[in-house]
This record gives sequence, structure tokens and C-alpha cells, in this order.
Amino acid sequence: MRARLLTEIVHVVAGIAAAWAVGSLSAWSYPLGRRDIWTVTGAAMVVVLVLGIRQVQRAMAEERARGVSHDR
Repeated sequence: MRARLLTEIVHVVAGIAAAWAVGSLSAWSYPLGRRDIWTVTGAAMVVVLVLGIRQVQRAMAEERARGVSHDR
């Protein structure tokens, strides 16, 4: 994997982890809204994943265009 592809994957993982952390702390601090908080957190995590997949696919396409092997 080259640097751009690895960077995009790390960004997706970091975004999902950050959304989970914010949701977890929010649900802990406001128990009455726990269900709504987790609903919004789940939606945010899906959005981060969908937007991140596009970038990962773009990075993979660029590597294929350059002729870089994926098993490095």
C-alpha cells in the first residue's frame, strides 16, 4: 500500500473512532437522550464511512493507473 491509500484508510478509521467517542461521551453525560444520541452517532458514522470509501476508491484507482502493486 502506498502512502495516499494508507492515509485515506487511517482517516476513515479515525473519523469513525472520533464519532464513536463523541457519541459515547455524550450518551454518558446525558442519559435521558441516550437513544437519540446513539441514533445520530450511528448516522454520523455511516456518513463518515460512505464518504471515506469514495476517497479510498479514488486512491486505489490512482495507484492502479500508476501501475503500483497492492501487495507491497
